[in-house]
Amino acid sequence: MMADHRLALSRPMGVARALQPQPLDASAVLSRAVVLTGERETLSTRNGAWCLLNSMRLLSRIVGQLRIVLPDNLGSLESEVRELTHALWSVGSVEVLLEREGPIATPVHAVLNVGAIVPGDSCWTTINSNGWLARVSSVPGRLSGDAALSNPLGAMAAATLGVAEVFKRVYGINTEQAPLLEATEFSLYNLGASDPTAGPELPGVMHLPDTLMVGAGAIGNAIALLLNQLQVHGRMHIVDKQDFAEENLGTCVLLDDKAWLGTSKAKRLAQALNGGNLTCTFEQSPIAIAARGPILRAMTTELVLNALDDVEARRDTQLLWPSVLVDGGINAVGAAVRVHRLDRPRWACMRCGFKQAVASATAVQSEATGLSKETLASDHDRQLNDADIAAAFPEKRSWLKVQQQLGRTVCATIAEAQARRVGMNIAPGFRPSSPFVAGLSAVLVMAEALKALYFKQVQTIQHFQMESIFIGPASGAALMTSASTRCECSVHRSHINDVAAVRGKRASMARQV
Repeated sequence: MMADHRLALSRPMGVARALQPQPLDASAVLSRAVVLTGERETLSTRNGAWCLLNSMRLLSRIVGQLRIVLPDNLGSLESEVRELTHALWSVGSVEVLLEREGPIATPVHAVLNVGAIVPGDSCWTTINSNGWLARVSSVPGRLSGDAALSNPLGAMAAATLGVAEVFKRVYGINTEQAPLLEATEFSLYNLGASDPTAGPELPGVMHLPDTLMVGAGAIGNAIALLLNQLQVHGRMHIVDKQDFAEENLGTCVLLDDKAWLGTSKAKRLAQALNGGNLTCTFEQSPIAIAARGPILRAMTTELVLNALDDVEARRDTQLLWPSVLVDGGINAVGAAVRVHRLDRPRWACMRCGFKQAVASATAVQSEATGLSKETLASDHDRQLNDADIAAAFPEKRSWLKVQQQLGRTVCATIAEAQARRVGMNIAPGFRPSSPFVAGLSAVLVMAEALKALYFKQVQTIQHFQMESIFIGPASGAALMTSASTRCECSVHRSHINDVAAVRGKRASMARQV
């Protein structure tokens, strides 16, 4: 068990505590063994390989004992798995075994299988994907095994749904509140579970327009992983004002090297993406400042990908008025995506779709934690200190002293207090989260971005949310909010369109050079 597992698990544990009233022992959770395995026929497809590799990244952050059991003779995939195992950060241990090495002696709490068969064993979940379609089942039977249409989006969606099923078992989530999923399909192409479709093939080569990604935390990490798997070409600028901290280990799927801790989130993700087909720059700054800076002023930013947990930052990104803005969001159990497109003038933008907060998040956090407003106005990623405790409400100081002894940051302390106090009714600001919920939001973001760029014929949505990944696609809903007639997107529509037209001409000229 790793020394920093409490910090790394603080956000996933917050999710579990929000879903059940019973006390949860982190040591007991981390002692439970999970097997990740697969069927040779499925793993021989690219989708099957992505399902397996993505599941490794997600499970390693929430499972204490992860065993990966592979069929023999998988060739390059076995090498990929072993290479990732050596590089992967884990809250506990990860080991790779081959089927020929015999059965695992230790009792297994859950099995995640990449394939089509769900055997008559209560601890099994099976996933696979085909194109834009994700499949998952935790009930004995068989899924369709068609996985011929390669698409990393469907594979990531399948991995997030499957790992959520494992989480239910390992963290003891009440099945009456979150029943295990049976033969469930979800299409990212039409965002439907009742009429799911594998959708069309992705273009052989995909070029993004000049793109801005705002936020390099849990959602941003998963977006970066998908961008690498999609092998898109283009230029991207990444903006995030924070450094990586130890609690991010439990939610950020690319945060494997501890040397990243204490360094710029934006810089590290840019470095991770620069090895592929994207040319990435970065900026450690609030977006309101970066938007006025030289890098973004020199770019013809037509696509913005938001991976934020801050309403004001969302509103600030909208002032760039890109042709397409796709915004991902999460809470403890659900994921959502909102889209604003200049060619859809009836849709609310991020300025009228996200209202300015009326209640003070700082006041609510202060009440929950006992921390002073001055402490809460400081850097949330630093550890609690004696001065913070001395300035706190007297009745909260002993509890805060325990949080300090556990090495918690201000951010993690807020999470712990809110998870204990109000469960799911968490105020704006820091929230319990998990890598698989963030991964689902990232998939929704990239699906809507690619549809806006390459599949304009599909009926698009303005706002889709899966209320609970633990309930699954049945909790999904497509929503629509009309633009406010008093918002800048309506009042200054003509000027916004003129600026967009000039930007489009600049982009076209740049592509011809």
